[in-house]
Amino acid sequence: MAKSPSDDLNFIRRLKAKDEAALEALMTQYEAKIFGLALRMTGNRQDAEEILQDVFLTVFQKIDGFRGNAKLSSWIYRIATNTALMKLRKRSKFQEIPLEEELGPKMTEEGMIAEPVVDWSKLPDEELMRKELLHRIDEALTALPPDYRSVFILRDIEELSAEETSQILEISIAALKSRLHRARLFLRKELADYMTAHFPNFKMVSPK
Repeated sequence: MAKSPSDDLNFIRRLKAKDEAALEALMTQYEAKIFGLALRMTGNRQDAEEILQDVFLTVFQKIDGFRGNAKLSSWIYRIATNTALMKLRKRSKFQEIPLEEELGPKMTEEGMIAEPVVDWSKLPDEELMRKELLHRIDEALTALPPDYRSVFILRDIEELSAEETSQILEISIAALKSRLHRARLFLRKELADYMTAHFPNFKMVSPK
């Protein structure tokens, strides 16, 4: 998704001029990524389609307020993540379960869980793309509290840097690392049997 600053500036200039062709080009460039993020965040295709439409409408309507303090892609990811989180929080049946209650972890002084976790970002590409594994990860993600889910998706699935992710979510690097660590541990618990059966050589990593 990386683009040069000149590409960003060109898009921004055209969008601020309300150039609908620029919006169409932007949608072509980002829609697959944003739809995937929205689908993983909500676990619902209709919700993901609505989020996708809302994101690009928001971009078009609020582009005048974009000051270039972040990359255009980061701003779009922020809009998409916030839109998905708002939709999740409106669900009447949704209740967050604190990960401390779910995992019952032993904590370190830094607030990290003192046991190895899966570093999902290190899965070989050909294995990560296996349909069954992706399906199982997506299923497990729906049980993860949204604030942790968003961190995991942006860092380990979208492979954004810690700095960019913290900027998108507007949280500190320390909070980001803590949430990612907890998310990885939760998913390890949810997928332990599958991972052991299919990836016997996959290694756990110690918390940093």
